[in-house]
Amino acid sequence: MSIHINATVSIPENELEFQFSRSAGPGGQNVNKVSTRVELLFNVGTSVDMSAEEKAHVLAKLRSRIDSGGVLHVASQESRSQWRNRELVVEKFAKLLRTALAVQKRRHATKP
Repeated sequence: MSIHINATVSIPENELEFQFSRSAGPGGQNVNKVSTRVELLFNVGTSVDMSAEEKAHVLAKLRSRIDSGGVLHVASQESRSQWRNRELVVEKFAKLLRTALAVQKRRHATKP
């Protein structure tokens, strides 16, 4: 299965790595026992479905979320369910890549 980003890019799920840890915030006794926080790791440089130009766009636009090894980090801890947080982090990841790969409209100068 793959995550559809746009007409040309679709990321296979085997390129994504998930890490689970304890979530901060509300949750009662559950918060101390269950690893509900989900962090998605995606290595931009080794992606097979993106062109070099697309990789450069992602690296430039999302540089604050990418570490020195070229790995994009996206986390979610909004829900008390690990499964729901996994779904949310995949949605966040897709939205981030869509905005990073969106082509900016060229601005045409107008008369004052």
